[in-house]
Amino acid sequence: MLFFSQSFFSVIRNLSIIVSVASLFVLGSVSTLLAAESWGTLRGRFVYDGDVPTQAKCNVDKDAEVCKEQHPLVEDLVIDPEGGVANVGIWLVSKDVDVHPDYAKSDKDVVVLDNKYCRFEPYLAVVRVGQTLQLNNSDSINHNVNGGSFRKNTPFNDNLPPKQSVEKKFKKAERIGVPLSCGSHGWMKSWILVKETPYVVISKPDGSFEIPNLPAGAELEFKTWHAPSGYIMKPKVDGKEAKWKRGQFKVKIEEGDNNLGDIHLSPEELK
Repeated sequence: MLFFSQSFFSVIRNLSIIVSVASLFVLGSVSTLLAAESWGTLRGRFVYDGDVPTQAKCNVDKDAEVCKEQHPLVEDLVIDPEGGVANVGIWLVSKDVDVHPDYAKSDKDVVVLDNKYCRFEPYLAVVRVGQTLQLNNSDSINHNVNGGSFRKNTPFNDNLPPKQSVEKKFKKAERIGVPLSCGSHGWMKSWILVKETPYVVISKPDGSFEIPNLPAGAELEFKTWHAPSGYIMKPKVDGKEAKWKRGQFKVKIEEGDNNLGDIHLSPEELK
């Protein structure tokens, strides 16, 4: 029979711990590497293919002492001096797609839509199912938020006294953007996209957009919609005319950067 000293077993136990810890570090490195190689970003920029139009001033015919302070403009078509088109919504329509774990951090976020200087801010907002929409009134006068056109969720028409707010939640995604208006001030308009997927963004004032952390390796389908023009259906991509039926296009997402470049939109597209 073999006998081993207590020190011998201590050495063996310590070696086992070291090997186990080292294995965790190796596995952690492999997991991180695999995750980093499994996701990609889709980006691009919507550009107006014509002379940049001038935004008209809103016809402020009520509460001028507050509403004319910032000279609100008609925001149906917002184009920056370089031709970038704002307020184009882009979202993923492919089903059964893996979602990056980072998106879970915003599942319960509060999205704020403000009434300020007699305009809605932002003009086009995105709210995911499960998130909270907070309607604010930062002005010193009464406002009203009319969301009477919801199809999958309960319509609403709420008065907003000065410095007050009201919260809304949505149970289902809406097919396209839903218009909002202020019954007290007829020029005030806004839109809201209610979506289930976290892969939804709005083009910035310079026309650019970026959807990060898409699952790489598969061909995914996206939809584009401009407030208030509707689906983007006949853009020019990489100098070539494209046909996006109901605003939809497909692209294979590779690991890392997937840049569509400038997507040119004609004046007819954005009427």
